[in-house]
Amino acid sequence: MALFVLLHDAFQGGWVWRQTALELRDLGHEVHTPSYAGRTLPFDPESADSPARAALDNLIRYFEAEDLSGATLVCSGWSGLLGPALAEALPTAVRSLFFWDAVVPEPGKSFMEVCPAALAGAIDGNSESGEVAPFVSGPLSWLECGADTTSLLAPFPRRAFTEPYTGPARGDWPKSLFVHSPEEDAPGSPFGREAVEGAGMPWLELNMYEYPLMARAQELARLLVDQAAPGAARGLNGCARNTMPHEMRMQYCSHYRKRHEMAVACDGIDA
Repeated sequence: MALFVLLHDAFQGGWVWRQTALELRDLGHEVHTPSYAGRTLPFDPESADSPARAALDNLIRYFEAEDLSGATLVCSGWSGLLGPALAEALPTAVRSLFFWDAVVPEPGKSFMEVCPAALAGAIDGNSESGEVAPFVSGPLSWLECGADTTSLLAPFPRRAFTEPYTGPARGDWPKSLFVHSPEEDAPGSPFGREAVEGAGMPWLELNMYEYPLMARAQELARLLVDQAAPGAARGLNGCARNTMPHEMRMQYCSHYRKRHEMAVACDGIDA
């Protein structure tokens, strides 16, 4: 059994990983989806100078309260700034780092300095009074933006995108890899493949049609397990590997039924 801790992107909360967490638990693994910021855990005004430090402190408290060790830390988007710093602060708690289209930080440089120009422009365009209004771009463009979902998004401090990264350099990180979900109309990953591989990190692609966290969570979960615990996804008896006929699984397995309904709904979306 592997231990996964899934970190959300800016504007979001741990809720965004709900379906992926279900899939990973179905595969027999322990999963945590802490919110380090957002609607349920807003930034304290005293953290204005360093929102990243405040978010990191929240995560450290969570890891210590849950007594977590040997975790595979999966970072999404902005939380790539937190992964290496958390691994440095709690070296026995983080076994490996997975960057799912997350920013790969460089010492002394801010998120704005290493992200694509289009994304930096969107941050500028949505900034007002020291905050950035929630928006989605790139792989996040397939986020289910219904009223229930958008009401969960929260503004993010602009300072979080402009403060320099002060965590460890690449050579001091635990085992790391990068997962990219390419899409035809997306502006691309916040970090280019050449730079990732130049830093010695393996580059994997999860060729998704929709936003993997919600619409194709099963495939994302399998990839994470294959990399964190090779062979584990094939040796367990969760419902995702049940051999009963489709009709029976639809009747008796609520997880399978939900996955099927989501897949059918997404197939009806025009590309």
